[in-house]
Amino acid sequence: MADKKLTIGLPIALVLGCSALAFGVVPGVRDWVDQMIPWLGINGPRSVAQSQKGPTATGLKAEDEKAEQAPVAGNATASEAALRTEVEVNKPKFAVQFAGGAEPIANEPPIQNQDNAPTVSPFLRTTPASTLPTLPTTGLKVPTSENGVLIIEGAQVTFPDDITVSATAEGTILKLLVDDGTVIEAGMPMIEIDSRLAEKEVVVSEKELKAANLKANDDSNVKYSEAAKEVARQDVEISKELIKSRAEGIMEGRKKELEFKKASLQVTVSTIEKERDQADVGVKTAKVEAARVQLELRRINAQRTGVVNQVVKRQYAYVRAGEPILNLTSMEKIRITGTTPRLSESPHLLLNSPARVTINYAVGKSETVDGIVTYVSPKSDGPNQYKLHVDLPNRLTPDGQYLFRDGMVADIEVRTRSR
Repeated sequence: MADKKLTIGLPIALVLGCSALAFGVVPGVRDWVDQMIPWLGINGPRSVAQSQKGPTATGLKAEDEKAEQAPVAGNATASEAALRTEVEVNKPKFAVQFAGGAEPIANEPPIQNQDNAPTVSPFLRTTPASTLPTLPTTGLKVPTSENGVLIIEGAQVTFPDDITVSATAEGTILKLLVDDGTVIEAGMPMIEIDSRLAEKEVVVSEKELKAANLKANDDSNVKYSEAAKEVARQDVEISKELIKSRAEGIMEGRKKELEFKKASLQVTVSTIEKERDQADVGVKTAKVEAARVQLELRRINAQRTGVVNQVVKRQYAYVRAGEPILNLTSMEKIRITGTTPRLSESPHLLLNSPARVTINYAVGKSETVDGIVTYVSPKSDGPNQYKLHVDLPNRLTPDGQYLFRDGMVADIEVRTRSR
C-alpha cells in the first residue's frame, strides 16, 4: 500500500516542483500567465495598469525592452524610469490641498532613502510654514486706540431707569388701569389693591385721635387739684393760729398739714395725667398716619414717566407684598455701556472726558451723539480693562417716538483728558 502511494506521489511532486521553478525563473512563463490572467498582477502594478488599457503580451515585452535601452537623464536607471511610469499611472487627476501644507507637484522624482528605495510619494512636497496664511487667534472685536482717541466697539444701549413695580401690600388687584405699551405720566394711578379694610382702619384711628384730643384738652382735674391744694394750705394757716390760742390741739394741726401735702401731690398727678393725654394724642395721630399709609400702599401710582413694558399680574389676581406686577421703563434717558481696551494711561483720565457715540439703530443706519463719560468702574473686568458709562438723552422722532432702544449696539470714541 505504501509502495503504491510513493509511486503516485513522487511523480506529482516532481511535476509541481518543475512548474514552480519554471514559473519563477523563466520570464516567458510569467508573461504567458500574466497575459492569460492579468488581474493576478504577476509582473507588478504596471502589468495591471496596462492590462486595463488592453495591451498584448508582445506589446508589454517590447515596451520593457524599449525602457531598458532608452537613455535616462542624470543618474536614473531603467528601474527608476519604470517606477516613474508607475507613479504617472497612479497619480491623482486633481489637485488636493493637504493638511500641513502638502500639495501635489507634477513630474517630481521620488524621494529615496540610502537603500535607493522610494519611501515618499513623489508628487507630495511640504510647503514652507512661512508661506501659509496666519489665522486670527480669536473672533472677538478688540477695542483699539487710534491717534490718541480711545475706540470702544460693541457697546450696549440700555435704559438706566427700568424698574419693576411690585405689590406694596397684600390683597386682590381690584383695578389695573394700564396694559402693555401704555405710556403713563409720573403721578398717574396704575393699580388699586383691595383697600376696604384699610379704609375702615383709617376711620377708627381718626375717631380714636379725636377722643384723645378731647381728653388732652380737658384740664379740669389739674384745676381742681390746684384749688384743693390752696384750701388745704389755708387750713394749715388757720390751724397754726388756733394752736397758738390753744383752741386746737397739735394733732389736729398735723392732720391739716398732711391734707395740704396730699393736695400738692394731687396737683402733680393731675399734671402728669395731662401730659400723658397729650402724648396719647401723638400716638393716635401716628396711628391715623399709619392707616392712611396702608391705604396709599394699595393705590400704586407711577413714580416716573415711562412705558409699561410687561404686565405680570392681571386684574383680580391675589398678590403678596413684594410680588412683581408690571415693568415700567423710562425711555427719556439711555446709557451706553462699554469695556475699555487694555489702557496705557490711568483710568481716572476717562471720567468726564468727551465721548462721541455712534448708535446703530437699524441695518445700515446710525446716529452720532456727543456726551461725556459719566462713570468708570472702580473694579476691572480684565487686565487693566474697565467698564464705563456714557449717559445721554434719548432722541425723539417727529411723530413723538423715542429713537433709541435697549439692546442696540454702539461705538464709543473717547478723547481722554490730559494728566
